[in-house]
Amino acid sequence: MNKDWLHRIFITAGLILLAIGGFAATSGQAAAKTTNVADSKRQLVDIVLRPKSQSALHQFVYNTVTPSSPTYRKFVSPSTFAKRFSQSPKQIKALQTYLRHHHLRAQTYKGNLIMVVKGSTKNVEKAFKVNLVNVNNGEVKYQKASRNPQLPKKLSKVVYTVFGLSNYSPFSSYKTKFQPSSLHTRTASGTTTTKKYSPTRFVRRYNLQSLYDNGSTGRSKTIGIISFANFHPNDVYRYWDDEGINVKSNRLSVYRTNGFKGTWDGYDETTIDVEQAGAIAPDSNIRTYIARPNILGMVNSIAAAVGQNVADSLSLSWGQSEAQVAYEMKQGITPKKYNQIMNLLFEQAAAQGMSVFTATGDNGAYDGITTGLTSGLSVDTPSNSPYVTAVGGTTLPKTYTVNKKKVTIHQERTWGADFLYPNYKHQRFFGTLDMLQSFFAGGGGGFSKYNARPAYQKGISGVGTYDATNLWKFKYGRPELLKKPINLSGKSSGRNLPDISANADPNTGYSMFITPKNNRNSKGQWLITGGTSVVAPQMAAASVLMSDFTTNGRLGFWNPQIYRFAKRSTSPFKPLDSRTNNTNLYYTGQPGKIYNQATGLGTVDFTALNKAFNS
Repeated sequence: MNKDWLHRIFITAGLILLAIGGFAATSGQAAAKTTNVADSKRQLVDIVLRPKSQSALHQFVYNTVTPSSPTYRKFVSPSTFAKRFSQSPKQIKALQTYLRHHHLRAQTYKGNLIMVVKGSTKNVEKAFKVNLVNVNNGEVKYQKASRNPQLPKKLSKVVYTVFGLSNYSPFSSYKTKFQPSSLHTRTASGTTTTKKYSPTRFVRRYNLQSLYDNGSTGRSKTIGIISFANFHPNDVYRYWDDEGINVKSNRLSVYRTNGFKGTWDGYDETTIDVEQAGAIAPDSNIRTYIARPNILGMVNSIAAAVGQNVADSLSLSWGQSEAQVAYEMKQGITPKKYNQIMNLLFEQAAAQGMSVFTATGDNGAYDGITTGLTSGLSVDTPSNSPYVTAVGGTTLPKTYTVNKKKVTIHQERTWGADFLYPNYKHQRFFGTLDMLQSFFAGGGGGFSKYNARPAYQKGISGVGTYDATNLWKFKYGRPELLKKPINLSGKSSGRNLPDISANADPNTGYSMFITPKNNRNSKGQWLITGGTSVVAPQMAAASVLMSDFTTNGRLGFWNPQIYRFAKRSTSPFKPLDSRTNNTNLYYTGQPGKIYNQATGLGTVDFTALNKAFNS
């Protein structure tokens, strides 16, 4: 089978972004042209409702995971959440009446944080006092509003923000795909190869077997997968069958957010998410939320999943760099309160006891480097949210041939491609994007510029301080490898991420099975793959296994709990704190510290973590 059919999927998102800034040549780029959007075009807009008390919600979320609190693990339903923390039915009705007057239909997701508005361009423009335009710079086409939306003063008091007037599609997934190098996804041949890279290596490596031995398989639990692409269910069932997992025929369900029929760009991401989650928790249900790949789709899928309250854990393997978000905010295509919107939804999930896991990215400390919109350190959103468990990447022991010499990784370390750099000097790349993905391959981590350091990270050694090895300099926005690395140490503020890590390097990764998007009757292909987005669904699955042992069936918001566990002498985490041979292309370990920006608290012993959660 031609490898290129999967490679083309990977380069799509990066090429779109390269076309609008950064490494792409802009000197000859045509000026953007704008035209009015057709009056009859159907629009979908979100109104984010202001919570009654942000501080009360914040306190409740923390109380649900504090053993000394009277509300410890007393999670609420979406209807109770709405009554306690959201706007009243009277205020929501007043807003709906106003919109109906403008011939717009509006309804809220359960929990009453997000109201979806549908109608024609003409009526949306009148209701929100905007003018919608199409932007075309010759490379990228999208819709945006010419001014900030407005509502009557009386109604605007209950509104946090309005967005969705832009339909720009920025999201990329965090799973390493085909590259012209030995580092990334490759074809697998033979049963022995695929079994070697089976998800059972996650089970063995991180001590998960005791949960199965004690009867936990995820029965009666549901794992939610947030994604933007379709997948072939037959691929997933074929994968589980090859793994020897007997599953029920109705295990999978799909929710199409706002009726979106789906795209096939990035379908391998959805496939690997579902395959891995279902393999780790073999008796769980898997519910996939598929939306348009834009801000509106992201927010509405999360709002739908949280409002339905069916999933006990959520996995999210798509995101943007903070640098990219900053650029889009400046262009007026991403709402300035996007970060706060995501935090609100994740707080609702936490209040309801749902555990959320997000991939931190596959470009090391330089998240978003392939977009060309940053020339320095950046972390990922939504992994930057203090209300999610951000999952980073490691690589396992293995021997490589690097520039005709044997190089052995003796123990699990941070995933970073630095030790393979000598090979790349002799390698031909398809273009700039391929080059960047090879040199800048590693688990995401660092400091958020949008979220302050959360309470649970305070008092944890290593948080707020860092050791680093600088390998790169940026000249006119272009990366250049330093002749001699520079060792650095210092302090930084903001939410530190990731929180935990596990094997994500494609060289030591996991098997997957997939058929071409346009030919599900094909024999398909076995691949070896990796990326932090492979680990996120694995963690979500491990979470529902452990929740089988709780009295109320959910673990809730992980982070305040796991940071508390990490301070114990019986910590269930193994810090990867070495200062040497342990870098995500910038951050290294801090010897003797509990927390390290390249891998967070480190790897997990799930037998010990299960004991901590359920003791």
